[in-house]
Amino acid sequence: MSAIESGNVAIFGAGGPVGAAAAEALRTDYTLRLTDLRSIEEIVDEDKPQSPAAPVPVVPEPPHEWRSVDVTDYEQVLATAAGMDALINVTVLRPVLVPAFGVNTIGAYNVMRAAVECGIKRVIHTGPRHTHLDFEGDYFSDFDVPDEAPLHPGSDLYALTKYLGGEIVRVFAERHGIEVITFLYCSFRPADPPDTPDGSGVHPFAIAWEDTGEPFLHALRTEKLTRAYEVIDICTPLPHGKYGTDKAERILGWKPRHRFERLYTK
Repeated sequence: MSAIESGNVAIFGAGGPVGAAAAEALRTDYTLRLTDLRSIEEIVDEDKPQSPAAPVPVVPEPPHEWRSVDVTDYEQVLATAAGMDALINVTVLRPVLVPAFGVNTIGAYNVMRAAVECGIKRVIHTGPRHTHLDFEGDYFSDFDVPDEAPLHPGSDLYALTKYLGGEIVRVFAERHGIEVITFLYCSFRPADPPDTPDGSGVHPFAIAWEDTGEPFLHALRTEKLTRAYEVIDICTPLPHGKYGTDKAERILGWKPRHRFERLYTK
């Protein structure tokens, strides 16, 4: 499929920090339909960033729009997908069993089902790469872990429900010829946190909030996909040698600007 240089893009979960970062990166080149369970007015009035320096959504100006959408309701998802050229799903819910399964698993199914019904051929999905699940099948002790390393969710609710959603997305992509790029994240932090001392350390799978949105632009425009379903780790290269950016650079033509050098040098 050729690159999507412009057009209409729907973002499910735009009320969260990753969705806000994606919207900021795309708003000058695409017409955005931003959605979340809550209204944008409620989110803005609450003024509660997920963490220090985390992006927050802003009230969109035309031609962009905001819709309150429950991703567990297929009819709402289908109505949102109508007329779109691409879909982005950054929805997530972590701590409570039934809602987490509804958003992380059923929501992923609904987005892909809507993509099929609407004839949409590119979807960006997101999920976590858990690097430490109390050694429950994780890769905590490994190095040079490739992007294709299978996820081992164990019994963690968040990891397991997102894993199931990802498998549903993969099956839809392969059976219906939809190009899906799945971004995996782990640790977010400000590029240069003023209250963090030099040499205090950084997580081996970290990305700066300031680098979080740009990969979405590259994912819409890449023509280098070799298969229907691609998993790409979104992190910055660090001296730990555990995770890297080779695949992101090769397929997306993207590499992060921020490397956290101050945090691992003295």
